Amino acid sequence: MNDLHGAGAFDPAMIGAVLENLGQGISVFDAELHLALWNRRFIEMFGFPDGFIRLGMDFGQIIRFNAEKGDYGPCDIDALVEFRIAQARRFLPHRIERTRSDGSIIEIIGNPLPGGGFVSTYSDVTVARQVAGNLRQSNDRLDQMVERRTRALRESEDRHRAYAEILEATVHHMPQGVCVFDSDLRLVVANEQMFDLLQVPKSFNVPGKPFEDFMLFNAQRGDYGPGDPLEQARRRVEVASLMKPHVLERTLPDGRVIEVRGNPIPGRGFISTFTDVTARRQAEEALREAAVMARAMLDAPGLIVFLITLDGTIIDLNEGGAASLRRRKEALIGANILQIMPPEVSARRAAYAQLAVAEGHAIHFEDEVHNRWYEITVTPYPADPGEVPRLLIISHEVTHRHRAEQRLREAKAMAESANRSKTDFLAAMSHELRTPLNAIIGFSEIISREMFGPVGERYRSYGNDINGAGQHLLAMINDILDISRIEIGVFTLSEETISPRELAESCLRLITSRAEQGSIHLIDAVSPDLPPLRVDVRRTKQILINLLGNAVKFTPAGGSVALSGCRSDDGGFVFGVSDTGIGMSPDEITIALAPFGQVDSGLDRRFEGAGLGLPLAKSLMELHGGSLDISSVPGEGTTVTIRFPPETVMVSPAAASGERTERPT
Repeated sequence: MNDLHGAGAFDPAMIGAVLENLGQGISVFDAELHLALWNRRFIEMFGFPDGFIRLGMDFGQIIRFNAEKGDYGPCDIDALVEFRIAQARRFLPHRIERTRSDGSIIEIIGNPLPGGGFVSTYSDVTVARQVAGNLRQSNDRLDQMVERRTRALRESEDRHRAYAEILEATVHHMPQGVCVFDSDLRLVVANEQMFDLLQVPKSFNVPGKPFEDFMLFNAQRGDYGPGDPLEQARRRVEVASLMKPHVLERTLPDGRVIEVRGNPIPGRGFISTFTDVTARRQAEEALREAAVMARAMLDAPGLIVFLITLDGTIIDLNEGGAASLRRRKEALIGANILQIMPPEVSARRAAYAQLAVAEGHAIHFEDEVHNRWYEITVTPYPADPGEVPRLLIISHEVTHRHRAEQRLREAKAMAESANRSKTDFLAAMSHELRTPLNAIIGFSEIISREMFGPVGERYRSYGNDINGAGQHLLAMINDILDISRIEIGVFTLSEETISPRELAESCLRLITSRAEQGSIHLIDAVSPDLPPLRVDVRRTKQILINLLGNAVKFTPAGGSVALSGCRSDDGGFVFGVSDTGIGMSPDEITIALAPFGQVDSGLDRRFEGAGLGLPLAKSLMELHGGSLDISSVPGEGTTVTIRFPPETVMVSPAAASGERTERPT
């Protein structure tokens, strides 16, 4: 029965067809008391809410639910759950009846599974118990009638004594359906449950009714299949007249299966009992089918399964296990797996097995055999008294995944190497470009200012253009150098104390001219009474000017750009730059935050850029221990928020000292 392990992983469409045909509730718990299998009737009988029952849930959760619902009456719920779990872990066969809070009576039959765990069936026997009570009352009345007739007909004592023996035999065979026919095959007595169970009219419950009438009724109803009803009834009367013990099963037209047991009463006819075994047969069939499907799943291609003892003796295995050892399955039963495997593999597997037994739960690991990788699970199963402890080993090959992971690691290493080379190259080239560029900027400034004499308006204009282009290129090179230094971890922050108000005024002053040229309205929303910040002032200004410049750049004429500042909920400080510009989509935000990433805005840019501003601002904020976040709606605008951590906010006079400090990053 170890094949039932993991039954919860079956295809729902396949197992559902079986479970939904069960007339009884059924549940299967594995050796760890986790729910592995159940049907709809199980949920209905206990009134579990939708979604409550799920694969792998603990047995204790179900007990707790029923206890909280009052099915066990007043009790200490925690103690009850602990007691029920302890009982369940004994895995002993049991049959109990439980009267629930709504008055219904549930018959619970549980049987252990050889592989660990147990299967339980649940039958609502409320009506049966009520009928049994009614039957006991009927028997009491019958006893009273017998007593009255005995007193009235003392001359028939022998005949009444025989009837008393028959009635006593009838009582002993309760609560199944019972009937007694005499040696002439005429009805002596029958209980009502027999008529209900076999769906025979109550009008037949008349002493002296011929047995043949019952058989003819069944034949005409089709109980015996196609054929002549009279002939079918006659053959059954002939068999009954032999008065031989018999046990058989009948399937009624409605699909119910009835077990019929007949025993002769020496010299007085025979007694028959009728038991509805439909649920039991369905449960047995369901378990057989579940076992077949479990075996089919275990024999799925690529799955390797072994059940072994602690010393490595193979108890059972699937076809995949046999194929992995290149031997026939039959030849491997009883062999020692550790002696079949290569010595180095056996040593590793034995160590893992010992670890699983020592820890008392399943362990997972990966192992290599002949240049192929396998993912392996070893699960220990404690033995019952007199049994040998076992280990369930399930594995499957993951060589393709390992090779893919190796290729990914190699690709990552190559990418990181290329990125380092790129950073080193940019840093080297930027240093090489700065020297001649500074000369160009200097000479263009001499020309534009006519420091060596008049040059004319035309050449002054050339000088201004050269100087502006040089300054722009120098700023771009400086940004590249900053990003390179941050990437290689040699960037140093120079921290000073400054008020947020001063920062705001300085940055807005530098951006005002650009905003006026574009007819952009600047809004200063930074309060003057905020505590000072201890930050790298030059880099913080660089961040804010970059964000304000971007906001002005991508806001059409007539729009607005606002700079705000306030304390954050965690005690830090937040600057926000908001605009009413063109906005960005989430994908465009990702591009904008990547080095050299440029978003096609759809507008003619008044200030070109290399796509370094936002990535550099984000990196500088992270060096401060803070963050940069962007929220934007296309066509409505963008808000960029930079957050400084609480330790940058100077809340006391001593902390607000203006002394400059260097903080390596």
